[in-house]
Amino acid sequence: MRYHILLLAALAPNIAAPALAAPWTATYEFHAAGLRVLEAEFTFDVDGPQYRLEVHSRSRGLFNVFARNEQTTSVSGRWEGDTPRPERYRVRGAFRGQSRIVEMDFAPDGMPRLGALEPSNAADMREEIPRENLAGTIDALSAVAQLSRIVARTERCEADARMYDARRLTRVHARTIGTEAVPADWREGLRGMALRCEVESVLLGGWRTDQDIERARQPVVTTVWIARPVAEAPPVPLRLELATRWWGRLHGVLTKIERAAP
Repeated sequence: MRYHILLLAALAPNIAAPALAAPWTATYEFHAAGLRVLEAEFTFDVDGPQYRLEVHSRSRGLFNVFARNEQTTSVSGRWEGDTPRPERYRVRGAFRGQSRIVEMDFAPDGMPRLGALEPSNAADMREEIPRENLAGTIDALSAVAQLSRIVARTERCEADARMYDARRLTRVHARTIGTEAVPADWREGLRGMALRCEVESVLLGGWRTDQDIERARQPVVTTVWIARPVAEAPPVPLRLELATRWWGRLHGVLTKIERAAP
């Protein structure tokens, strides 16, 4: 589930903001069965020839008591036109008391090079992905940046990406549904008209050896409503909804957006 949050909750930091502007920070709360279970803070700077995104997530409420989770994920890279070229991808955190570390760099030809992985895929009971399947992949946050450029330029969501996070290989397809009012069935979050998008993700490899593979391959569809929360801000998701294996239907809402310290 953390993987889908990385991909989707920061779907639309807009490159159309003024050059050299300070980065933006957006804060989201995620709810399941009416309870707050997770908070995530996204800082993004995607102007100019280079980009950087960082996500800090932490469990909240009752879930924090039984399965404490805190993690920071970051990526930096450069642009070639509208194509992101990630260079440095890092994950630091802990889940249920177990350290989670990823250090992955990308070679000039785009091939990912894994420096550190904790726990290992073997210890995590996860199959290794053949190296030849990794050519042309990017990390999830770089895919976020790429999708955001498409939304900013076209005001539509049509995009495809193959993503690798050192554990899983996933194909993602985004499509436009239309413009509509953001659902008002939650007290939290912003209201108004927004671009509604559906993002379908399919696991191509890296499933756990104790998983039902057919079930693991089933598409996961997330619905996202994107708009400018304030006039000077970039378009960002105001709300998102997705199904999870552990929590059922998960709802995320934007609670705050502001300029980050440069």
